Amino acid sequence: MKKLTSVLFALGLLITASSFTPSKDDTVSAKVKSAFEKTFIAASDVAWKKVNGFYMVNFKINEQDCSAAYNEEGELMSATRILASSQLPLNISLALQNKYADYAIDKSVREITVENETVYYIKADNSKQSLSIKANSAGALSIENKVKK
Repeated sequence: MKKLTSVLFALGLLITASSFTPSKDDTVSAKVKSAFEKTFIAASDVAWKKVNGFYMVNFKINEQDCSAAYNEEGELMSATRILASSQLPLNISLALQNKYADYAIDKSVREITVENETVYYIKADNSKQSLSIKANSAGALSIENKVKK
């Protein structure tokens, strides 16, 4: 249950972070900014906002869109990035090929890391339905949402 709560927390933070207008990073505490700079050394296009006691940051690394959430103490709470489906770990790619061979897999995937656990959210479509699939780093797949066409 704790893992589910953490993932839902991360998703909520992600949605909040992706919907804000960038603000000046002078509102960020030195502790949080230092932690971010140590973790994401190559970050560019950095935009901060404080939301509900958390510091939300959108940024790019090697032209990949990323976001992260830090608490007041500068602890990284969650990190998210958008990947190409071709960048999925091999075990997940193989599981998708085996289980969803008759589906077209969306070209972009959302990767979320919370408490050192990474999950992937993948969209897949066929002529009958659209799926939102969750994959953990071990390659286990589960359907998060199913919509009939």
